[in-house]
Amino acid sequence: MDDRGVPFLLATFLLTAALAACSADPPKIVSIDPSRGAGDVPTNQDIRVEFDRPMDHASVEGRFELKPALPGCAVSARCRFVWNRNALIFTHKSVNLDPATTYTVALHGGYADLSGRHDSFERSWTFTTESRPTLQRIDPGNRATGVAPDRNILLSFNRAMDPTTIQAAVRIDPDIPFLLRQRPGDSAQFDIVPLALLQPNTQYTVSIEGALDMHQNAMVGRVESRFRTGAQSLARKLGYLMGERGQPAFGVAVVDPHPDSFLEESTPKQVFTLSDTERASTSLLGFDWAPDGQQLVVIENTIGALEGRVLIVTVATGETQDLRVEASSVYWTPDGTSIVYLSRNRLRQYQLAGAHDRPLVDDLPVRAPVTFSPDGKFLAFAAEDPPGTPRLFIYNLDLRSRYPPPGLTDPADQPSWSADGTKLAFRRMAAQGPETWIYDLTASGTGTYFRAAALDARAITWLNDNGTIVIAVGDGATSMLYRVNIFASQEAGGVSKVTGTADAPNGSAPDAPLYDRRIGYVATIDGVPQICVMNADGSRPQQLTRWAANFPYTGFAPSWNPAGQ
Repeated sequence: MDDRGVPFLLATFLLTAALAACSADPPKIVSIDPSRGAGDVPTNQDIRVEFDRPMDHASVEGRFELKPALPGCAVSARCRFVWNRNALIFTHKSVNLDPATTYTVALHGGYADLSGRHDSFERSWTFTTESRPTLQRIDPGNRATGVAPDRNILLSFNRAMDPTTIQAAVRIDPDIPFLLRQRPGDSAQFDIVPLALLQPNTQYTVSIEGALDMHQNAMVGRVESRFRTGAQSLARKLGYLMGERGQPAFGVAVVDPHPDSFLEESTPKQVFTLSDTERASTSLLGFDWAPDGQQLVVIENTIGALEGRVLIVTVATGETQDLRVEASSVYWTPDGTSIVYLSRNRLRQYQLAGAHDRPLVDDLPVRAPVTFSPDGKFLAFAAEDPPGTPRLFIYNLDLRSRYPPPGLTDPADQPSWSADGTKLAFRRMAAQGPETWIYDLTASGTGTYFRAAALDARAITWLNDNGTIVIAVGDGATSMLYRVNIFASQEAGGVSKVTGTADAPNGSAPDAPLYDRRIGYVATIDGVPQICVMNADGSRPQQLTRWAANFPYTGFAPSWNPAGQ
């Protein structure tokens, strides 16, 4: 061979070596995830590389590299390789990728298939992870003023968050207990639901720190927002007694009959509660609103006692005034000047100006309820005369005298005055059984009394049209509500049952305000009394309070706040 053949042999040798290094038909990567140049990649996402054929696992795993490396993987058994047929999957369940970071995935040359054919060239690509979660909005906004003390606080994040981390991440100053509710179908938005009313005319600071998204990425730093509440107003809210299941009441709460637009349900707020220590031996027996809706009169009794001390509660401050009298039921007069109450079955009046207490009826046992005429000048009640037999009486507060409705000789009780003061509904013990009757104070002769319905009323309330009453019949889960048009009760539809349906299975303790044609009532749901509301015609029944693991409370004795008329 001469010198001219040497270059040819050298070229042939180099080509053969290159072909041997690359192998004929080397394995190919057919898909990657995250894809080349991908952005906003979840920090908990696995890395997947799929080949066109079965591979030698060790040759691939030994040549896989992620840059920058995950420090936690050096000591974590959860960072490992998993194969799914021809796909290599790098999992890192206990060690997240860093947010807002560009990563390079490299497969160094030399990985081979099961036949030993290998690819000597390095393959690499990059992707960028998602940023940390951010709080986009707090409502009320920073520096907001005049915020209603009964409102909730809305948190809106830029992505789905881990609900289990939000509660611990939120701080409210001044401190107030709250529930955290997620917006239905949207885990990026949450409602902070204070369990009690916020203090009026007070600055609150809401801070969020350490909340995690669903990929366990933490927020950056601490976010704060400040707002100031306005004056207290509970106008058009429904008050009620609240307690724990199977236990007596420990507080008074209010609930807005309009659902929270964010949560699509109502969110009750505590107005006045006994302390945890007091609840061990003390309960609330009853309450009533002051005419302006800014104060309460409550009865605080030893658990099991039939009477208790009477307190005046200022809702805005929580301050209490002990009237130093005991009662079984209390009623605030329409003019706001005094409290009428039952004590040892005797009717008394406590005049707030001068703290003067005087008897009204002390010679007969008086039964609850006691009802006022709208002008506050007259009371209607039942008293036992003779003992064990209830008789209806009307009491003139100015003259301090009582008299039975003229011509009514049958036993009667459960009086309820119409909004215009012209009619009195009551239960009459007629010869054929208990019935609901109307006493028309403007009529004379045979039109003075007429039967509204052959119903044994346990409670009666008037709607503000002065021609419709709602009657509760029965007790507990078997109780029912009836709507009665007193002028057409004998006609079709004049008496209609408005409970006994899937949405309103039962009803008791009805109460209707002067300013609205809705009925608040108690329904026993799954064995638990709860507060509900329906339209005056019985349509659209809604459950306003719900027993839940994080809100394990009952509701009874509904009473509309009189403010808003």
